[in-house]
Amino acid sequence: MNFVSFGFLAFLLIVWLLFLILPDKKRVPWLTLASYIFYATWSIPFIGIIIVTTTVDFWISQWMARHDSVSGRKKYLILGLSINLLVLGFFKYAHFLLSNTYGLASLLGMNLLMPPALEQLLSHVILPLGISFYTFEAISYMVDVYRGKPAATSWWGYNFYIMYFPHLISGPIVRFEQLWEQYKIPLQIPSLARIAAGIELIMLGYLFKIFIANQAALIADPVFNHPANFNHLAIWLGVVGFTTQIYFDFMGYTHIARGVSLLFNIELPLNFNHPYLANTISNFWERWHISLSRWIRDYLYIPLGGSRLPLFHTAGNLMLTMLIAGAWHGAGWTFIAWGGYHGVLLAIYHIYKTIKSRFLASLPLFNTFTSGPFYHVMAVAFTFLLVMGGWILFRANSFEAAATIWQHFVNLPQVLNDLSHASGKELLRTLIPLCLMLLCCVSGPFAIRVVERIYRPLPFVVKVQVACVLLILCILFTAEGSQPFIYFQF
Repeated sequence: MNFVSFGFLAFLLIVWLLFLILPDKKRVPWLTLASYIFYATWSIPFIGIIIVTTTVDFWISQWMARHDSVSGRKKYLILGLSINLLVLGFFKYAHFLLSNTYGLASLLGMNLLMPPALEQLLSHVILPLGISFYTFEAISYMVDVYRGKPAATSWWGYNFYIMYFPHLISGPIVRFEQLWEQYKIPLQIPSLARIAAGIELIMLGYLFKIFIANQAALIADPVFNHPANFNHLAIWLGVVGFTTQIYFDFMGYTHIARGVSLLFNIELPLNFNHPYLANTISNFWERWHISLSRWIRDYLYIPLGGSRLPLFHTAGNLMLTMLIAGAWHGAGWTFIAWGGYHGVLLAIYHIYKTIKSRFLASLPLFNTFTSGPFYHVMAVAFTFLLVMGGWILFRANSFEAAATIWQHFVNLPQVLNDLSHASGKELLRTLIPLCLMLLCCVSGPFAIRVVERIYRPLPFVVKVQVACVLLILCILFTAEGSQPFIYFQF
């Protein structure tokens, strides 16, 4: 059930109205049941997998919480993590790993062929929606219980944490204590202010998805699907298109998820904070997909030693964690390469930051230059270019396609040459969407100030009229359906 669909809006209205009239103690069970219905619209058989894994996770955490000894808890932790990773590995990575293993064997001269029955079985395995997200949530829960945090007091309590439908498919990746603190006491009816904030977030999410992300996809998809058919200028337009698409597509989903959740008096965490205005690659990851970045930091990077280890060891840890983050996004070498690309950038930045603090910070001229506005603007622009370069790997259908796009993307003299030889109409068709998309990517803080000064003071009746107009526009734009959210595939 796509968030941007009439079916979802009807489902949400029914679930919310029943939520309002049910007694306090029945609201969490009702939302849990509704979440299973929501998931069943995609696949009924996969519900059994979630029930089994959540039940196993719940009992393992209960046994782990009863052990006083670290060694006793560790055994249960290893068991729980192994089960979750095996389930994720089978559905998401089994075919990828085995096909690459047999391919490597062939390259080494070993005449090994994957058994046809196994090939057929793995080729028909369907990836359960949201499995990467709810597996990471299950892992964080068990690790937190191992570290001494409270376990869920009931199966319903834990199952609701995993299944709660606003964040089930594509996050944000929520920690158990973040949700548990809000629903361990009976859920109350949300205030009018919270309902209004929820509706506002939902409308913004629809606007981001329908009017920006889907339109940017019309520009990006042809370029990435057939890069050899486009010149350097068109390639640049396509790369900016996907840079815009993935941001507003994912942020649109997150806004809808957070808005829907507020209608049930539950607050989900912020997942984006103007990432394209980051002035370093490290700052980008503090702003982009915040819930995943913090998960990687807390459950991978810090346990590996974080920044407490020697310089190059820390750089290696950054590389490893980002390779895992890349693989989490998809079972494909381009995703792993994208993670490695960001790992290299983060490692280089960490080395630069260390050199800066030890040797350069004492130089007055360096401090004067780096504290000025020109340096900040250049740092933001340079970071934005690096991020765009990474999106090429993320979106490309193959390394060959990525190489073609990269060659066109970095060849700025040829881009300028295409620009100078473009006809008037072609120039307008290129520059207008290019400038609009770049403006969308970097104008977030300004847009917020405009909303605060112009929209907030409007009378309630006018706000309702604006909302109705936007709703009608969304209906018109989605009359023939809407593209699924990009992160649904993860």
